[in-house]
Amino acid sequence: MSAPVIPGFAFVEHLGSGGFADVFLYEQQWPRQRVAVKVVRPDVPLTDREKYLFTAEANAMARLADHPYIVSVITAGVTAEGGRPFLVMRYCPPPDLGIRVRSNPMAPVDAVATGIKLASAIETAHRSGILHRDIKPSNVLVTTYHEPALTDFGIAGHMADVEGDDDVRISYPWSPPELLDGRSNGSVASDVYSLGATIWHLLVGRSPFSIPSGDNSTRALSARILHAAPPATQRPDVPPALDRLLQQCLAKRPEHRPSSALELARALQRIESAAGWARTAVAVEGDRPDSSVAAPEVAEAAEDATAMKPVTVISASGPRRIAAQVPAPVAEEDEEDHSRVSGLVWTGVGAAVLALVVGYLVLGGGGDREEDPGVVLPTGSLTPSPVVPDVLTEAPSLTGARTPRGVLFEWRPPVPVEPGDSFSYHRDDTDAYGSTTRQRLLVRTDEPICLDVRMTRGSDNSPTAKECVT
Repeated sequence: MSAPVIPGFAFVEHLGSGGFADVFLYEQQWPRQRVAVKVVRPDVPLTDREKYLFTAEANAMARLADHPYIVSVITAGVTAEGGRPFLVMRYCPPPDLGIRVRSNPMAPVDAVATGIKLASAIETAHRSGILHRDIKPSNVLVTTYHEPALTDFGIAGHMADVEGDDDVRISYPWSPPELLDGRSNGSVASDVYSLGATIWHLLVGRSPFSIPSGDNSTRALSARILHAAPPATQRPDVPPALDRLLQQCLAKRPEHRPSSALELARALQRIESAAGWARTAVAVEGDRPDSSVAAPEVAEAAEDATAMKPVTVISASGPRRIAAQVPAPVAEEDEEDHSRVSGLVWTGVGAAVLALVVGYLVLGGGGDREEDPGVVLPTGSLTPSPVVPDVLTEAPSLTGARTPRGVLFEWRPPVPVEPGDSFSYHRDDTDAYGSTTRQRLLVRTDEPICLDVRMTRGSDNSPTAKECVT
């Protein structure tokens, strides 16, 4: 295995090989650091297709280099001998995540946290117009700080161009039905499927439709992916809501999956909260700060819509009044951006107030706890509410009409609305995703527009309704 001579880099060892490239460990001379160098193999014909794929990977990874959960590209070039293209990337010590979990699957708390971090990376790629199209455990490396890092954008595609591809490479165990039967060349929904399959793999140590000691040939795997029901992990320590969410990600029909990687990340966060696990922050370029991470950020984000007001809480020593931030009334408006921010503010501030109440319950009223010797809260008094069963089997009823102010979309939910329910929507004119608790959305545009809407309850999502207005 010959490593190319690259000025400024000293060869250390061979790390592995992929479909059309070798990966080597080099020592960069200045600044001194270890790096991974991916080089097209000498036996691979450098066709226009291979050059395009390599260039696309370099550009995609460079465009996303700042993301904490994506392997960053340092530089790229062509070897002097043989003209072999290469990428110089941040070095992540082997083995990859797929090998790490093969004999030692992750604990659910770690798999969920890893899923949120990878969903953050994928959502950022999607917002940059990039589809990964090859998400799988072996394409998740682990940094020296034990963080996941998504790599191998070798078959990534731009959202506007993928349907024109006539040569799509597929990793069967983690690919959705629509890629296997040729209905699609890749989409947001297909990346969500592959991410769900990857999280499933982290929990079980194998891909969802593979069978221990069974026929796992490409033909058998494809048949199960196309026709078999999405399996549960069958792990007793996996929360039922997580099993249902992963089965939703593996749905045969793309419209039945979470509508975006961000929506999947938020659903995973809700599972963390229900289980009492530490909250994993969502890191998405251009997104608002994660309002669910800590109360100070919530209060800062909601400054204009909140006021300090007294709130009565119940402690072991009886009711007492404390000062807490609660939402001030907000005038009703139709603008899309306001509905989205308003939902975030109410959700975040509600969580902050709830945290204060729970804190006083647990501590018995803070500094006055000594007044209540021997008082113990009943076991399970702070247990989260049980997960709501899947009831969202129908799509909302959606209508749209052009008005003097823009296009007004309105919808009726498939079931009566309960506290905590919300609606996720997607505009096709800007690739914008949003969430609201309201049942209407005004889009200020004179152009034709389509809107997708689905109802969300816990980790359950309804099928998507779509309406277009010319």
